[in-house]
Amino acid sequence: MGKKNNKHFSHNGERTMENDLLSPKVKKIARDDVEIKVHYVDSLGKDITQPTTIKGHYLDKLDIPWKEIPGYVLSSVTNFQQTFIPNSDGIYLVYANQLSAPVIVYHRNAEGNLISDPQYLDGELNRKFDTHPLDEANHFLIQSPRRSNGQFTSRVQEQEYVYNVLPIKNYKINKNLFVETSNNVNVYSQPLNNVPLEKTLPYGTTWKVYRAVQETYNNTVWYNLGGNTWIPSTESISTKIIKQTTPRQEMLNSPLAETANNISYTYSVIDSMDINKSVTVLYYKDQYITAWKTPYGDMDNQRYRGGQSVFVNKIVQLDNYSVWAELKDGYYIESKYLNL
Repeated sequence: MGKKNNKHFSHNGERTMENDLLSPKVKKIARDDVEIKVHYVDSLGKDITQPTTIKGHYLDKLDIPWKEIPGYVLSSVTNFQQTFIPNSDGIYLVYANQLSAPVIVYHRNAEGNLISDPQYLDGELNRKFDTHPLDEANHFLIQSPRRSNGQFTSRVQEQEYVYNVLPIKNYKINKNLFVETSNNVNVYSQPLNNVPLEKTLPYGTTWKVYRAVQETYNNTVWYNLGGNTWIPSTESISTKIIKQTTPRQEMLNSPLAETANNISYTYSVIDSMDINKSVTVLYYKDQYITAWKTPYGDMDNQRYRGGQSVFVNKIVQLDNYSVWAELKDGYYIESKYLNL
């Protein structure tokens, strides 16, 4: 009789030995791939980007495809699994809205002074950003950030560009240029100064401009009103041309002299009138009017409070149509501040 066959077949078709040990010559049958759908949703369950379908062999390790989504941060996972097991519901990655911090870009000269206002870049969390030097100063660039781009995060980021430039340049003006104030305005001891002088120029006054400079990387013009007195074009002022009627004006390099008799050196007196009466300063009681040694001359420490009584000797009108009151104590105030 023939030799007895001791081999058997299992229910799934795999050949086995009687001792249930798998023959090393027999390969395991591969199962079909398992598909899992990964959803990216917000806290309300709405899709915020397209879902992803991943495939793998049954019980193989499953690596979830995490995503950085601009404007969102991952907050939780639903139906989490580490291996490929059939899951008809899929895996849900839940994201929460989150704002990013700004990126601040500074543009400075070699001395460390800003040559333009800082730029504030805003964007969604994790979204990319790029910074650039100023177009008009690119050829003066001497230092750039180590990386000019990156991603918005929850922390403030700063970048700095440095340029080898002069902060101001000469600005050509008309020889008969004046500025007129439309408010009480600040003046400064020099261009680019951030701290104004203690005294302000009163509302509605007109001032001779002796020279001007312009900031290199914006349109701000600084007007020199004589000596160390500068006013920027960003203040509440307007410019106008007032032609002088006396040739002596061409020889002057400073404001009026200290006596009223010299007013004609800069302005022509076109009218005057004796008043000789006491009047009241028309201003708020908690504010003061500046006294002048001469019209458009030097300001003085003497001031007059709103509501205060002063004695006026006479009034004079100049060729720029301003009217000034000569007070008994020798100072001058523009007549519009008095109840004449």
